[in-house]
Amino acid sequence: MLERLSNRRLAFVGDSIGRNQWESLLCLLSTAVTNKSSIYEVNRRLITKHTGFLVFKFTEFNCTIEYYRAPYLVLQSRPPAGSPKQVKTILKLDKMDWGSVKWKGADLIVFNSGHWLNSEKMIRG
Repeated sequence: MLERLSNRRLAFVGDSIGRNQWESLLCLLSTAVTNKSSIYEVNRRLITKHTGFLVFKFTEFNCTIEYYRAPYLVLQSRPPAGSPKQVKTILKLDKMDWGSVKWKGADLIVFNSGHWLNSEKMIRG
């Protein structure tokens, strides 16, 4: 798989399910690399629970495996003035998440937001 990803960017975009898939793939792919120091996070971040993004480079294959947290994929925003008090946030379905500029240009993108887009969570907000 690393040979097929040579000179490419693979991005996982979404919620914690996508992050788990991303981490699993990193572990699997790293087993095929003998020089483990050739795999690194490009911003020198540790893999911890956070809200941003992580990009791992496999230098032997000149490829990156990236994760971008965007649970709804679209823009989550404040409700407009005059909205009912129980409305805490809204989703702007016609606008991509702010982070979309970072994953633009990736060769392969795996989207995942199914964990959040269910009726119980959408009603609860």
